[in-house]
Amino acid sequence: MNDSVEKRLKEIDSAINRGEYKKASSHLHRMASDRQGEKDVLAEITLLSGKIADTQSKYSVALDLYNQALKEALSAGYDIGYGKSLRRIGAVYSKKGKYTEAFKCFGDALTIFKKKAYRLEEGCVYNNVGTIHAIQGKTDEAMALFKKALQIHKKIGERLEVGHDYNSFGILYKFQGEYKKAMEYYHKALEIYQEEQYRLGEGTICANIGNVLSKRGDYTTALEYHKKALSTHRRLHNRIWEGNDYTNIGNIYNIQTDYKNAIHYYEKALRIHASLGHRLGEGNDYANIGTIYAEMNRYDKALEYFQKALKIHRALKNRLGEGSDYSNIGNIYGHKGMYRKALEFHHKSLKIHEELNSLIGIGSVYTNIGNTYCHQGDYEKALESHQKARRIQHGVGNKLGEGNAFANIGNIYSSKGDFETALKHQELALDIFKGIGNKSGSQTALANIQASLGNIYNNRGEYKKALDFLFNSLEIYKGMENKLGIGNVCAQIGTVYSNQGDYKRGLQFLARALALHTKLGIRKGMELDYLSIGNIYIKCGEYKKALDFNKKAFKLHSSGTIHDYQKGQKGQKGRDRK
Repeated sequence: MNDSVEKRLKEIDSAINRGEYKKASSHLHRMASDRQGEKDVLAEITLLSGKIADTQSKYSVALDLYNQALKEALSAGYDIGYGKSLRRIGAVYSKKGKYTEAFKCFGDALTIFKKKAYRLEEGCVYNNVGTIHAIQGKTDEAMALFKKALQIHKKIGERLEVGHDYNSFGILYKFQGEYKKAMEYYHKALEIYQEEQYRLGEGTICANIGNVLSKRGDYTTALEYHKKALSTHRRLHNRIWEGNDYTNIGNIYNIQTDYKNAIHYYEKALRIHASLGHRLGEGNDYANIGTIYAEMNRYDKALEYFQKALKIHRALKNRLGEGSDYSNIGNIYGHKGMYRKALEFHHKSLKIHEELNSLIGIGSVYTNIGNTYCHQGDYEKALESHQKARRIQHGVGNKLGEGNAFANIGNIYSSKGDFETALKHQELALDIFKGIGNKSGSQTALANIQASLGNIYNNRGEYKKALDFLFNSLEIYKGMENKLGIGNVCAQIGTVYSNQGDYKRGLQFLARALALHTKLGIRKGMELDYLSIGNIYIKCGEYKKALDFNKKAFKLHSSGTIHDYQKGQKGQKGRDRK
């Protein structure tokens, strides 16, 4: 392969990186016609055609093209091309959650690149393998491989690959909750992408920065970055990434419990992905919309969307997505009080995460199983599952996950009436959340734990302490603009004032809770608010008003069976009724 051909291929590769897919595809077709019989060149052309499909998430098409390139390289005795094909096939398997097959491809490719001393692709393999380890929660292995990749790419002066490595470090640090470091590496990557005019990369990094800012609770700036990403992807006519940007914007509204806007943006993403035949994106969109309906307690609607997601992920053989869908469906059955079915789906999810050796996934499933047993009233099995989750989170160094596990264990002891042991575990969780602060996105967890401690002190009759913790929780939720959290804590504060005999303030806070729950469409919250207000009027001897509010609660209850009202975040116990 002569220098002019290599130069032309690099130019086309750059066009693909800029998102100029039609232009690149046209050049590749002409080049293929001109180079018939040159199988090494044809292998490179086919690899670039595969990259176009791969970038657009058309993984089946990409896989076919990469396998075609593999055969062309083999027949030409073109070892480097053969290794490149293997690496790209492995990368597609990795995206589909087929990690065993991916590792095999990467291992075979690495052997070739080392033998041929092809350092560029050797570094890329280290990055690919490190990404899988990061997904599986093996942060030390991932870090070591990213360092090897970066060292190689810096040494040979491959600026764009250095940018990719920086991006990988950013993603890893985000997984670990080290948001300051994540931002540092994202900005390094962004600087390189801007220098190299890698427009698609610029959009991707803006989206990544937006996601970190969202984790840190800076939703206004996060939206600005997601809109920058959206503008870039629109300019490039990259509809796939435009859909992803809508998803990211929807995620922010979801966090803020602005469900109307969240669904609006998720549906925009869905329309784009469906129109392009981007099945993976479509499946993820269905799952996101299902999550919103689950938060709104519309469980039948949520189940409908989760099942649509599952059907797509199964068809794509996307094991990671399939495992997530099983967990979501299991949670819905748990909310509906169908615990045996819930456990059945959670164990399906557990099996997949164990096959993929996804430690973070395994820990999450044990949390879901523990919650299901807790709802059943089987506290011993619930404790056993949450302890397993805690050990896993501790093992992978996930302090936020470990803190949540302590909180869940504390909730179980609280349900058992063992408030001393509950306090011990909730305080352990509180110490962890205070220790990691904003950098690990622990604000929601910190608000949850303050509310849980408020519940415990309320149950013990220590109302002043209860109110101190609940008002702390309320301030955090206000800072996050989390309307559901604000509504739930207002209801808890109202309950404490009612228990103190301060019915006026009890009614004031419950009215605020009811207004927020009504605006958000949270039917369970509305029912419980009506009951709490009715209970206060009973204590005041205003029986007609009490009857009116209890009738409203009964009407809501009759229109949909209510099970296990939980506060807006997973792992937090619902407010108590007296």
